[in-house]
Amino acid sequence: MNKWIIIFLKGMLMGICDIIPGISGGTIAFITGIYERLINAVKGFSLRMAVDFTKAKLNFFKRPNKNNFMNVVNLTKKYDLIFLATLAAGMGTSFLLMSRVISFLLDNYFAWTISFFMGLIIASSKIIFDNIENHKINNILFGILGLLFGISLAIIIPKSITPTLPYLLMSGFLAISAMFLPGISGAFILLILGVYEFMLKALHDPIHNVLTIWTFMIGVALGAFLISRIISFLFEKDRCKTLYLLLGLVVGGLSVPIKKVAQTTTLDIHNIFIMALFVMIGIIAVIFVAKLEKKKNG
Repeated sequence: MNKWIIIFLKGMLMGICDIIPGISGGTIAFITGIYERLINAVKGFSLRMAVDFTKAKLNFFKRPNKNNFMNVVNLTKKYDLIFLATLAAGMGTSFLLMSRVISFLLDNYFAWTISFFMGLIIASSKIIFDNIENHKINNILFGILGLLFGISLAIIIPKSITPTLPYLLMSGFLAISAMFLPGISGAFILLILGVYEFMLKALHDPIHNVLTIWTFMIGVALGAFLISRIISFLFEKDRCKTLYLLLGLVVGGLSVPIKKVAQTTTLDIHNIFIMALFVMIGIIAVIFVAKLEKKKNG
């Protein structure tokens, strides 16, 4: 099979996982063997790259000869842009296809679907914990800080929200951070911020929601450029405190979907039993993916 088709399919698989809160597309990238290439390609985005491309394209348009054309081609290879574009196309295809499926499940089986997501998130938090090497009290305090902040989001964020364009820009900026963090899903960040369902519905009709989608994607692009550098700095500064803060945020952030379920669902024995069942299914799904990742790692 053509290597670009394989990368496209890997992008589709990442997209499916990225649209479901709880499983990080970054984890899937690792399992499928493209994680380091993806991170290196994203880190390649810089002012230097923009300047190089602008110069090369201007030279080609002024003098469209073979040498100038090859300069553009070589820069494309240097920054691995065909790889990124192919991967993004696969992810985008999954977003468009899966958004309708997830929206249907949320509209018709809200509590059960959210329960499945919660199972994914609970199990994913264990992945973060397993990456923490030092459990000293000053590190744990950062976890408590993240926990309190996550819980406060359930109070701050209203039951329903119609996000403004700046809020969507910020949401995209924060959501892409999941690609660079262990055990965190970008969709879960959107769920915490209250724009998950809004963005799913926007993807149903991308033509009429083009401004919404482009604003969000600009946030994603800015986040991909800046977040990778910020996270690298924080991890180098103090990895354990950073991970504990993230762990607290993930666990505390669970209060947001719990609040939504409590507000919209009759909590009788039947519903509680089925919700617990879907939580367990979500946990098992992440354990399965984690075992695949561990096997891949060696």
